Amino acid sequence: MDREKRTVEAALFMATEPLSLERISRIANLKSAVRARELLNELQDEYRDRAMDIVQGPNGWDMRVKDELLPAVAHLTPYADMSEGCKRTLALVVYREPIHQSEVIQVQGNKAYSYIRQLLRMGLIKAEKQGRTKVLSLTREFENYFGEEKEKIKERLEAQLAHRKRKPAPEEEILREMKEEKPEETPAEEKKKSLEEQLKDAENALGLAPDKSGEKAPEKVSHRDDEEII
Repeated sequence: MDREKRTVEAALFMATEPLSLERISRIANLKSAVRARELLNELQDEYRDRAMDIVQGPNGWDMRVKDELLPAVAHLTPYADMSEGCKRTLALVVYREPIHQSEVIQVQGNKAYSYIRQLLRMGLIKAEKQGRTKVLSLTREFENYFGEEKEKIKERLEAQLAHRKRKPAPEEEILREMKEEKPEETPAEEKKKSLEEQLKDAENALGLAPDKSGEKAPEKVSHRDDEEII
């Protein structure tokens, strides 16, 4: 392997974000972006039977662990020790992004403020001011962490949700009618229940299902304005 190709390979390995053809050309001191693409195509062929993939995404080129190997090595990432609360917050953002911070607080309680701050420090989510709250969404670092584009993860989540929302069988409808009637839920209670159900789907699809033995129930949310998190 010549020096130019080895330099391109090393750049992809070290980069914390996707690299454009122009940037790769500068790093490897190549004559043009066309040469950079030629080398990247050669690397893609050479990596077909290896543990990593050379991938072109919407933001550039990067090196990722192959999907089938990711479950075996994901625990080695810098975020493997992420708290259960942070995992739940992240799963909710994945499923509902862009999601209002106040909606996350509604599901997890006031402790979610600290979870959101930690995810911001990790660079997995970003927050934008909107009125008296903030809107949370995912970052490119999230995709680097999970080794696949967020849209693919969302497709998997939607498939799970569609399966869970299948039409009940007749016998299930009968059993439901036989159950003792419960007090009618308020719109706020219905919204929270829906968010909690979506959170479970997101946790399962991401492999972030919490260990409930060490996680306390969410505390009651105080009736105050949505506080700043930065």
